[in-house]
Amino acid sequence: MHNNNYNLLRLLFAVAVIYSHSFELLGFPDPLERMSSAMSAGTIGVCGFFLLSGYLTAQSWSHEPLALAFLKKRALRLYPAFIVASALSVLVVGPLGASTQHYFAEWSPYKFVADLIGLRQPRTPAVFAGSPVQSVNGAMWTITFELRCYLLLTVLGLCGVVKRRWALLLLAVAVNVAAILGAPHQRGAEGLPLFGVSGFMIWFASMYLSGVCFYAFRERIPLRASLAAVAFIVFVAALFGPQSVLRAVTSTMGAYLILYCGQLQSSWLAKLRMRDDISYGLYLYGWPVMQLTAHWLPSIVPLVAFTCVTAMCIPLALASWRRIEAPALRLKRATVPRGNLALGRLR
Repeated sequence: MHNNNYNLLRLLFAVAVIYSHSFELLGFPDPLERMSSAMSAGTIGVCGFFLLSGYLTAQSWSHEPLALAFLKKRALRLYPAFIVASALSVLVVGPLGASTQHYFAEWSPYKFVADLIGLRQPRTPAVFAGSPVQSVNGAMWTITFELRCYLLLTVLGLCGVVKRRWALLLLAVAVNVAAILGAPHQRGAEGLPLFGVSGFMIWFASMYLSGVCFYAFRERIPLRASLAAVAFIVFVAALFGPQSVLRAVTSTMGAYLILYCGQLQSSWLAKLRMRDDISYGLYLYGWPVMQLTAHWLPSIVPLVAFTCVTAMCIPLALASWRRIEAPALRLKRATVPRGNLALGRLR
């Protein structure tokens, strides 16, 4: 068991995404989004994933700064569970919600393989007619950006930027400024591209690099309850402000809150720490299970759907972790020097 709360935080982020989708796929706005008009609970969960991923993968690179070893670890973390979830989404969920009688005749296995390689959400023939989002697994769209952030960190590591933390900070600030200036006026919009880079990529990279910087400067960042309280108040206030302000606050105050909560030591938190990291499985299976629930029970209310879908996804996520993800992660050790085996599992 690790002496931190990162698995618990990832679990909360994944649950927040399911919560948000339970409203979205039933045709209702997320309550937080409706109140703040800025960010849904699911978006906060995704931001949390990228901030924490930047912190933990920067730690992974610092312990073994080898490009092939790093990319192998990242591939073992993302691909196995993604491939299985994609196959189940396309081959099981898709036919159950197909809007066409010729689903498999219209389905392209070539596009499916291409989507797997790029870690993109699978493309299928028409499904779930009448659904607000007609996709077998719309939650998967962020995973390809996670992969691109890993590649970005690899390039920065090879160029020596990761070792020069002030250069890293300048880069992170520049990307965050680009994300802030290109922030859309509406939540969910892509934002302005820059030099051919999509607005979404700039946004996700800004959060990821913020997490990397928080790791690089971790020894200079005081973790205090008073500062965490201030960060929380500022973050909540920013939810009711424009997108540009919210993005700036998320990548700074949000990152600080994650670092503080992740390292917080208390007896009651210790009891909640989990050996099994089921967050990825919850993220991958929450959408298709919710989509089927909304399809078969269109009159179900969002909170009931959220409770039922979360309960159904927990065993799926456990099976994904124990049968797919954990065995794949054990293969990481082949690339880790003996002295580093005790570092544990990193996202």
